[in-house]
Amino acid sequence: MGVTEQLGRFAAETPSSAIPRAAIESAKLRCLDILGVMVAGSRHPSALISLDTARRLGGNPIASVVGHGDRTSVELAGYLNAVSAHALEFDDYTRMVTHLSVSMVPGALALAEEQGASGAQALEALIVGFQVGTHVAKGLRPWLFDRGWHPNGILGAMGVAAAGSRLMGLDQLKTRMALGIAASEGSGVRKNVGSMGKAFHVGHGVRCGIFAALLASRGFSVDPNVIEGVEDGVEGHERFGMADTFNGVGNYDLDKMVRGLGEEWELAANTTVVRFHPGATGAASAIDGMIDLAIEHDVRAPDVEAIELECTAQVMSIGSYREATDGHKARFSLPYSMAVALIDRRAGLAQYTDERVRRADVQALMRRVRVSVPEDLKRHRGQWGEGVNWGEMRLAVIMKDGRRFTAARSSARGWPEQPASWDDVAEKFRECCDGILPPAQAEEAIAAIAQLETLDNVRALIDLLRPRA
Repeated sequence: MGVTEQLGRFAAETPSSAIPRAAIESAKLRCLDILGVMVAGSRHPSALISLDTARRLGGNPIASVVGHGDRTSVELAGYLNAVSAHALEFDDYTRMVTHLSVSMVPGALALAEEQGASGAQALEALIVGFQVGTHVAKGLRPWLFDRGWHPNGILGAMGVAAAGSRLMGLDQLKTRMALGIAASEGSGVRKNVGSMGKAFHVGHGVRCGIFAALLASRGFSVDPNVIEGVEDGVEGHERFGMADTFNGVGNYDLDKMVRGLGEEWELAANTTVVRFHPGATGAASAIDGMIDLAIEHDVRAPDVEAIELECTAQVMSIGSYREATDGHKARFSLPYSMAVALIDRRAGLAQYTDERVRRADVQALMRRVRVSVPEDLKRHRGQWGEGVNWGEMRLAVIMKDGRRFTAARSSARGWPEQPASWDDVAEKFRECCDGILPPAQAEEAIAAIAQLETLDNVRALIDLLRPRA
């Protein structure tokens, strides 16, 4: 069997009993995290513009828009909720994969609501789709990212297509059709990172995955082996499967896409990072280091001569903006994150608003931040290298009176080395819902997510994530 067939058979034919309990519990934690961030992100300009556009387009009102009273078509609901979930750069990240939960949670729940599915069915689809997305990711990365693609819009489409196929009970051939359609839809260029475009990539991928599953369920047919190309010496259309097209000929590992398939479950492994600081994931260890250092030594910005941060090349490339005048670029600016973490002793949602970014105190301090990649960290290949910790960092704050305070870290709170508990994420959920949902309603939602597999209809949870009249 080829790669696409193996993935299609896995998604369609894996029995429910094969899914380990650890994956179910992890999936609920992913839902708690993503749904909270989704509520908070529903007020972001990118989400509001998208909602206004969806209202203009109209649609069969069968799926809910989280954070608002609207219902719309299933693919638009998936798009809107995914944009909200990624707009704040506060969702989780799975190592050596991508921000996959932010696609799988809104995609699976929108389709589950449209199908009238139970909580258990939604979780099963989410887990299976997550695994398909994971396997495709491991075969395409790091080349996919290095060629300038933002992986979320591509990998998310594949995972959601698999989840939708599972929810609708499609057989392996129709599931492969869904994967084939999604492969032709996914997109996203890295130049748009640091703008509303990044959240669009995620929403677009979810919408693509949903639409692909719906088309496949009705008999729309495409090439059944879309991932792998055909080496026939002609270099015709069949040569350019998904892997060749996105990565360039030969820049992938098809074996990784099926290795351990049906035996390994990514959600049962300790590989997903919960972000407690909005923005570039790898910078979190440096942010935690700065907060701890500032508190321990009572460092005040007017007394600081310079800040020196040494980090890995991958963290430098993702947190690459030297200047920031809005919340989008601030999330990917190491100088800004170091400056605001020192001044505010925290780096939460409030620290990445446009208003906070533009204030004089943080703008002045970030000009005194120097970021470099030392020789011993150049060998790191970011989060892709086997066993390599991309968050390795060294920090020095040089005071005007000559004192020098230093810190070194290799992980952050919420990373697999310091995993987040249910209570940690529940507290983050409450923070995200503040001012949008009443506290009592937020607590109801937390309780419903904890018992998601017992819900007869997933709408019982989704209704808790929308303001009550």
